[in-house]
Amino acid sequence: MRGKKYIAFTLVILIFILGELNTWNDEYAQVESFRGASLNQELFHPLIAANVNETGAMTLSIDGSSYRNQGDGLYLDESLHVLAELSYIRDIFACSARGTDESKIVLKRNGTSYTFKVDATEYAVDGKIAEDGSTVLNTTPRYMNESYYLPLEDIAHLFSFGFSFDTQTYAVSLDSTLATASKLPTSYDLRDEDRVSEIKDQGSQSTCWAYAAVGALESSCLPEENLNFSADDVVSNNNYNRTAEDGGDYRVAASYFLSWNGPVTEGSETSESVGKHVQELHFYTEDDIDDIKWAVYKDGGVSTSIYVDVSTDTLTGSSYYNKSENAYCYRGNNSPNHDVVIIGWDDDYDKSNFANSVRGNGAFICQNSWGTDFGEDGVFYVSYYDTNIGKAAVSYVGVEDADNFDKIYQSDLCGQVGTFGYNRSYIDAANVYTAEEAETIEAVGFYALGENTSYKISVVPDYSNTKDLIQPVEVASGTVDNKGYYTIRLDQKLEVAAKHKFAIVIEIETPDCIRPMAIEYQADDLGTEVDLSDGCGYLSKNGMDWESVEENYDANLCLKAYTNKVK
Repeated sequence: MRGKKYIAFTLVILIFILGELNTWNDEYAQVESFRGASLNQELFHPLIAANVNETGAMTLSIDGSSYRNQGDGLYLDESLHVLAELSYIRDIFACSARGTDESKIVLKRNGTSYTFKVDATEYAVDGKIAEDGSTVLNTTPRYMNESYYLPLEDIAHLFSFGFSFDTQTYAVSLDSTLATASKLPTSYDLRDEDRVSEIKDQGSQSTCWAYAAVGALESSCLPEENLNFSADDVVSNNNYNRTAEDGGDYRVAASYFLSWNGPVTEGSETSESVGKHVQELHFYTEDDIDDIKWAVYKDGGVSTSIYVDVSTDTLTGSSYYNKSENAYCYRGNNSPNHDVVIIGWDDDYDKSNFANSVRGNGAFICQNSWGTDFGEDGVFYVSYYDTNIGKAAVSYVGVEDADNFDKIYQSDLCGQVGTFGYNRSYIDAANVYTAEEAETIEAVGFYALGENTSYKISVVPDYSNTKDLIQPVEVASGTVDNKGYYTIRLDQKLEVAAKHKFAIVIEIETPDCIRPMAIEYQADDLGTEVDLSDGCGYLSKNGMDWESVEENYDANLCLKAYTNKVK
């Protein structure tokens, strides 16, 4: 609604300006064409840019495929130049890009470091500014709304991407055909980038899973924000009712964050002190070594599970640990029982450093939660050939301020416990909610259970029965690359009246997956506390005939909705 009002207001201003232009006398009619063009740009471009930014009218495609909406990631300046927020830059160009002190942005790609200054066109390459003027941008980087932006066309040309921007449709297109491919460095350490959180000590409690999750989350916010979140609150307020003695895993931590229970700042453990909203997670396995490296490089620390064979906090008695080199490698068949944070890697880390014979060189650099007396000030090296390293690994990709949405609607407080499907790669699902007040449906959250998951999201703004699910209003579609949880901003935002029911409908397809829908149900392994009374979910084989997931399968759908109040 606000966008429509803004468009109307802008049109009134344009009509007024045109009227003023038509009152010019003959003297001004002789002004040269170039001056008229300049005047038009000065008058109209800021108005156009403001309208485009307000309504979110810009679209982005890469090699002909639509890039999924991520909120305020694109910005049009007063001269109609396109800027992109650093999360876009990292994802599109496969690089590390971080801002500091509200004044500087450091981008690293293929062994080269680029340093940009906010509101300045000149930049440095590996610390040097070219004397021939070649290190100059056409558009200045910006710091706005606590986020850093780089000029998209300049960065595209820097890495040989094709770039075009249609000023009529506000469509941005990138072409990577001739682009220089991005490669991982042979070694990388977040400690060198000021992107590791404080080393903490879990003591004698079984809470490593909470400390690892918090450590990875804090790392993902660095260096822009140096935050200190409470691992104790993850334990005491998780939706599984796990205690410090019970232990837990990445699923318990993920559900705590995704349900907006937290994170909260250390020392202020109340629901009102939730400082961030986690909106996107990526999941990995022990087979995804390179993907985990990319996640560390672009998004910060990655939590992972390993097996440790002693109960002491020093690994002194372990035959798999070389204390003199702080090197660890377990090659047995035991399941993971400890979580740490991967903060880097070294492909050339010598295999002779490990206590036992290892097939090859290479190690992940891992941050532990046993205090600074352990290892190398709390850090140790785990071989690539460790049986479990990379299992249940999680990266925190989308971490936003807690005012990003006014309300979350959900029935899956425990998050993904299991999966459901009809023995094929696609399924239709719908969750029905009742709006607490007049609201605009802004975004939808769901789990992608495999790579290259495609989705089509629709909304029924005034739901009465399952017949309404047959022809909902399509509001977003696309494909996500990685396994994980995603929040998709809607291309069309629909209003729902107070106390009225609305439905979120998703058609989802995951290649090579016969159960592509995430569900919450009563599982025994973690003592899941599932409340089926808060859900009203439906599943369908064909989008026409719907069955209740609560009544037929004793489960809730993992399909959330995010809204803002109508102002």
